[in-house]
Amino acid sequence: MRKSFVYIQFPKCVFSDYLYKKSKKRFINGKSLQMLIDEDMTRYMPKSANLECHGIKALNYLLITNRIFRVVFFFRINSDNKLQSSISKSISMLFLLPLRNIEIGGMIDGGLRIVHTAGCTIAPIKAGKCLSVYQGVTIGYSTPKHELDPGKPSIGDYVSVMANAVVIGGITIGNSVVIGAGAVVTKNVPDNCTVIGNPAYIIRKDGEKVHISL
Repeated sequence: MRKSFVYIQFPKCVFSDYLYKKSKKRFINGKSLQMLIDEDMTRYMPKSANLECHGIKALNYLLITNRIFRVVFFFRINSDNKLQSSISKSISMLFLLPLRNIEIGGMIDGGLRIVHTAGCTIAPIKAGKCLSVYQGVTIGYSTPKHELDPGKPSIGDYVSVMANAVVIGGITIGNSVVIGAGAVVTKNVPDNCTVIGNPAYIIRKDGEKVHISL
């Protein structure tokens, strides 16, 4: 019954479908915008839906059933000036209202997943693939130390930032990093680490327990 109800609402997605089709010919750092959206969808599609994790049908299903995904979808559309300013985007947002308590900015690779709806700010200068962000997180700006300091973090691949963590400043977060709940990170973090605390320190590196200050 629920699935039938979802399918009935698919006409709401007509303008979003148009944007998705157009995104195939729009490119961000050499990768098509449509590919980035597809990679995002793979991280949201529930197994119970019995759908492929890409394409129009999958897009419509997620836009109807998942308001967090709507935020991610419109973030992708907004990354292209032409699509951002299109009438189709404006109309699409009228039918598919995104959550207002999630802010996303910066250059973020595919597979972005936001968990829970309690609000967060995700604004790195850049982030790699499969970034996971939980509720209450702040990733973003701090006062630059000098004119070449971007003031925002650069984040690697397969990074998870747990609830209420803060990652700020012109720092570098490596690949395969877990930032624990409530951690405050203002210094570089190497690859393959788990960090916790305020100020943050490393409790696991390369699979082994440690206690290393950043």
